[in-house]
Amino acid sequence: MVEVPGSYPLNSSIVLFCDFDGTLTPTDIGTALLRSYSIGAELEKALIQGEISVIEFYQRTCAAFVPEATPDRIAAFARQIGLRPYVREFFAFCRRIGIDVAIVSDGLDAYILPLIEEADLTQVPIACNLLRWECGRPQAVFPWAFENCQQNCPSPYPCAACKRAVLLSWSPPDATVLYVGDGLSDFCPAFYADIVFASGELALWCREHGLNFLPYSSLFDVRRTLEQLLRHRGLSPRYLPQQRRQRAWVEE
Repeated sequence: MVEVPGSYPLNSSIVLFCDFDGTLTPTDIGTALLRSYSIGAELEKALIQGEISVIEFYQRTCAAFVPEATPDRIAAFARQIGLRPYVREFFAFCRRIGIDVAIVSDGLDAYILPLIEEADLTQVPIACNLLRWECGRPQAVFPWAFENCQQNCPSPYPCAACKRAVLLSWSPPDATVLYVGDGLSDFCPAFYADIVFASGELALWCREHGLNFLPYSSLFDVRRTLEQLLRHRGLSPRYLPQQRRQRAWVEE
């Protein structure tokens, strides 16, 4: 279920936030979609060089969707790629051991929801950008865009959907916060998590900035590590990330 600011869907003592593109999926569906049905390939260079923001990138690419990019066609495109193996089992495992899970994405609900519904995971709260059709024309909507994040985000190009804002607003004050991600949009929220599971660009960034993380190749690796942590010393908030969250709550 896609949630908007003002909702607080997590209440467990342990919460896990999981990226979508490249983490729950084998490739970045949003990038592939905007290259295939819009002008994403043409605008990526401008985005990377900082000439346009992620918000402007989405506004322009969504407005330029070809007529064939209907909601049904977008859903079919996403299903051709699908989710990684073990997603449904991993979320069920988390529920079984009392961990609340949420999906945080800088992508679009138009391709995220069809895969979540197909996997029967509609009870999982999702924070992401929205794609809406106004008078038959596609338009991107950004309920999780925050100006403060745009100014201070450690990512080379700040998200349209601020994952830090989701993590801060959805984490109960005394909860242990876990984060699973792989890309540029995961830099900011990882800084505020007690335990970070990282691969790809996120793992490289964590190493460069001295941020502790647990490497993973699959969600089964994450499960296995969680089981080991729970077996040996449990999961509890860590001082520095907790202080960062508290400071950010005050500043926000």
